[in-house]
Amino acid sequence: MSQRVTKEYSLFAPGNLVKTINAIYSVEPSMRIPEGTVGTILQKGGKDGWSKDHYQVHFVSTGSPWWVRHHEIEPYILSQ
Repeated sequence: MSQRVTKEYSLFAPGNLVKTINAIYSVEPSMRIPEGTVGTILQKGGKDGWSKDHYQVHFVSTGSPWWVRHHEIEPYILSQ
């Protein structure tokens, strides 16, 4: 039986916290963001072109923002 995954896209708004689902690699082989790294969404990509399914995220371990696809991140929920 397959499991359905529902995403609440209001959680993917600028200013919200997200974390990486898996490690994310850059075109530069030495650059990677480890799985579980937390970041803040800065902006949603445009409505057309390559950026339409991307978010610009500033991860805590990086010096500059990264463009990532929506399936590479998930909402970060603070645990109590």
